[in-house]
Amino acid sequence: MIMKKTVYTLFAAAMMLSACTTAFLEVEPTTTVPEETSYATEYDMTKALMAAYAPLQVFDFSFGMYEAEYHPYQFISDIMADDYNAVGGSGPGDCPYLQLMGTFRLTPEQSLIQFWSDLYMGVYRSNIVVNRTAEVEGIPEATKTRLISEGLFLRAFYYHILWKFWGSVPYYDVNPNGSSVPYIVPQMSEDDLYKKIIEDLDAATKPGALPDAVMISEVGRATRFAAIMLRADVIMLKGDESRYQSVLAQLKEIIDSGIYALAPDFAEIWSDVGEWNCESIWELNYCDNPSNRTWDDIYAPGGTVFPTFIGPDSYKGSRFSSEGYGFGPVSKELKAAYEPGDLRCDATIMDFNTDKMKNEKYNARQGDTGMFNKKYMGRADGNSNFIGNEGRELNFRTNMRIYRYSDVLLRSAELLLRTGGDKDLADKYYNEVRARAFGTTLDEFGSRVKHASLDNILEERRLEFAFEGNRFFDLVRFGKAEEVLGRKGYSANKRYIPIPQAEIDKAEGTLKQNNY
Repeated sequence: MIMKKTVYTLFAAAMMLSACTTAFLEVEPTTTVPEETSYATEYDMTKALMAAYAPLQVFDFSFGMYEAEYHPYQFISDIMADDYNAVGGSGPGDCPYLQLMGTFRLTPEQSLIQFWSDLYMGVYRSNIVVNRTAEVEGIPEATKTRLISEGLFLRAFYYHILWKFWGSVPYYDVNPNGSSVPYIVPQMSEDDLYKKIIEDLDAATKPGALPDAVMISEVGRATRFAAIMLRADVIMLKGDESRYQSVLAQLKEIIDSGIYALAPDFAEIWSDVGEWNCESIWELNYCDNPSNRTWDDIYAPGGTVFPTFIGPDSYKGSRFSSEGYGFGPVSKELKAAYEPGDLRCDATIMDFNTDKMKNEKYNARQGDTGMFNKKYMGRADGNSNFIGNEGRELNFRTNMRIYRYSDVLLRSAELLLRTGGDKDLADKYYNEVRARAFGTTLDEFGSRVKHASLDNILEERRLEFAFEGNRFFDLVRFGKAEEVLGRKGYSANKRYIPIPQAEIDKAEGTLKQNNY
């Protein structure tokens, strides 16, 4: 990765960090502030932190120095798995890089260059927060600790995505400047990058480093429990058994905190009122007012295009947005995997094949099955507060759910089994999630109670987290990827996608390509 000396721009990031009227973010927008004189006060460091959060806004689409690129974070994970029938869209030429990625034929020339660039933008800005905050005078120590810990969390989050998709990538925790730190950054091995990510997360998850919860005016800012979930995510994907007990202990802290619980109504999680509900640990915030995001200014504050991206094309009906691109038709196998009575099926899949949808029409596109990702489909009123002249389709207020309490329960059950822990407790955690799926409680679940096993937990994760970006990486870490995805073209050498060729070229021979 080659990164020139830069200045940062404060994006008005209110829609990412909290509701649109967050006191934390009520600061005057700043543009092109020279780095040498920018970090002198608490106010400056608060702005720098906001800038570090800003790349999260473009986890759906961005347009930068390379080209326009759709890369919805959850979608690019899930198209490599088995719950979408096809990538969708109008055909093979529609977002060809996604079409190739979904069948494990991605090339370095087509790889996700803009997503890579946006992630390193996040790394660069996070480094500023981590490295500059301590030297600023006049900031209370508790505030400094929180700012630095948020920077560590964000840096770990950006690097963990690079690590998940590409494996061995350039790593820097001090920003390149062309003198003390060269612009051409050495590539770090997958194992060493994992260790660096864990170092950041060990620090961010120390008691007192981050608040366990935040005020409603700050929802979207990192909490200690969000950092614990990210740490669990990374360690379990790595299969690092030496750290399993520490992960289990931290997950138990979340369970014992009493802050979170399973939302009674699974379907409601995906509605407006379900955002930041009792089981939400971390979400990426979007809003439709203010909503200044346009095709000419994709980095402006506003909403997300993902609901448009996965919506049915030319839909005629009252439930959903009429404009959709038809990506991600749902596989018949996923629907068949839900047991009768499992309420998650109807909350997850919009099935136009059913009698109640027979009068609602749309234009079938590539790989059509008549079924769509209902969790994130654009509701008819999903951008009803939009007041701009153009770009309504870019400005849905649908938050991206990253970590939920059900994930805590299922990961805890899994780790209890993997570490020889309390099997009855593993059963309890596993069946709590199942009971909610059938609209009841564990005490009333009766004959549907099952014993937890690794195979059962893998299947439960599929049903619970469909279209939330977990399935491919779950199959990888459970050792099932080749068995399940071999028919799509997956093999062990397809674990990491190709590094963008543009980065290989700029690295002057120092960056080794993945064997894909």
